[in-house]
Amino acid sequence: MTTKPRTNRSGASGTGPAVGDRGKTQGSKRTAGRTACAAVIALMLVPASTLAQSSAASLTLEEAIDLARRNNPVYRSQTNDAAVADWGVRAAYGSFLPSLSVSSGMSYQAAGPLRFSGAITGADLGITQTPAYYSSRYGISFGLSLSGATFFELSQARAQRDATDARISAAAHGLEADVTRQYLATLRARDAMAIAASALESADRALQLAEVRHQLGAVARVDVSQAQIDRGRAEVGVLRAENDYEMQKLRLLELLGVQLEAGFEPTSRFAVFEPMWTVEALTAQALSSHPQLASVRAAESAARASSRAAKMSYLPSLSIGGGWSGFVRKTGSDAYLLAQARSRAESSMENCEARNDLSSRLANPYPTEDCSLYAFTSADEAAVLRGNEGFPFDYETDPLSMSVSISLPIMNGFARERQVQTARIAAQDAAEQTRAEELRRRTEVATNLLTLRTSYRAVMLEERNAAASSEQLELAQERYRLGAGSILEVTQAQEQKTRADQAHLDAVYTFHEALAALEVAVGASLRDVGG
Repeated sequence: MTTKPRTNRSGASGTGPAVGDRGKTQGSKRTAGRTACAAVIALMLVPASTLAQSSAASLTLEEAIDLARRNNPVYRSQTNDAAVADWGVRAAYGSFLPSLSVSSGMSYQAAGPLRFSGAITGADLGITQTPAYYSSRYGISFGLSLSGATFFELSQARAQRDATDARISAAAHGLEADVTRQYLATLRARDAMAIAASALESADRALQLAEVRHQLGAVARVDVSQAQIDRGRAEVGVLRAENDYEMQKLRLLELLGVQLEAGFEPTSRFAVFEPMWTVEALTAQALSSHPQLASVRAAESAARASSRAAKMSYLPSLSIGGGWSGFVRKTGSDAYLLAQARSRAESSMENCEARNDLSSRLANPYPTEDCSLYAFTSADEAAVLRGNEGFPFDYETDPLSMSVSISLPIMNGFARERQVQTARIAAQDAAEQTRAEELRRRTEVATNLLTLRTSYRAVMLEERNAAASSEQLELAQERYRLGAGSILEVTQAQEQKTRADQAHLDAVYTFHEALAALEVAVGASLRDVGG
């Protein structure tokens, strides 16, 4: 962690101590000039809600970032990936559990002639008509398949979940950077409105002075016309600044993913300070905790896990399976069943009598069999009817079946080798991407810190230029009031002051934008924000 420099919280675009000795007094005019410059800068720092005198809600940078995380559709679509990654881990754990399936079904066959495959019919076999049939069945099966890849798929799923979480964190960091930049752009447009308003106010004073001097006969009408032109240009500048401010607010709302009916005004204030960080400290912080770098490293870890899982395809796999099943059938006609049972009984009796007759003709006859045992009785009839009452759930259960198999693939057209090689190359590519991201972090930190330091020095210089331009405008107005100067001098001084104020504003927000870019490079907040 780095130590933050002490920041100046004097305002939204406030500056730190000026460069050089600023404590010496250089006369009353210079003091007045600096006072005027301070007044303009203070006007720039007035919250927009005060300038607009509106009842719009205030919006700080922290609130804007929170709204974006909760409502930005692009970011929310990425956070949804976390649920998929979590289920991927659950599914990997589920690979160690047996599969279980239950099936059941019923079927119906209407009464009619029986037809076999081909041209043979039931009539050829003496069966002219079959009754309707109702059947019901069930099945329960289970299975378990384990291999070396099963164990490594769990670590692969965990690594992929970590990569997803890291990618979401990187997306959140990117969203925060985008919101910060757009928030600064909105503040910049708001402060530009203050500069335009100051220029319009100065033009109004010049116009009033020209009209008074014209009424006294001290100047010609052309001075009044020139002052009116300057005021018109200043008014156009105000309109354009207001339009740009509203446009920047709309872009910010789009990024936040919300629509505020009552409007809003940005109220966070940022201080300009001299950056005291070192490249080494910020680089170490970026390499240790940058979200984007963490995402790339997690992706590399997931690629290595996938490579290990691919190598496990050379190991044998074990499969265990089994199941239960049951079946029951009901004939639609009890009379048909009874007729078949009687026919079988009569056939058995005839066979019995034939055997007895044949035995009696032998030299050594067998013992005579009691053929009455085959007679179809009322008990047999009741048993036939009871056997046709089991539909639909009185199943006849089949015995349990079990199977165990071990398989070891030998040759599969080099598909396994290609898969292993692809996973290995993907892991190597991920390692190179990690190295590239580390190099990028080092470069981004160094270049953005250099830009920030340059921006800070530019702010100090533009602050002095703005103070000098304010003093020059006061002198030009005073000379014109006393009749020692012309309206052209006042116009030129006004234009120069507006350009100096705008340059100062640009320098201030260039500093904040450079600081935001450095925060993106480091992956952490480096600024103090005042509400």
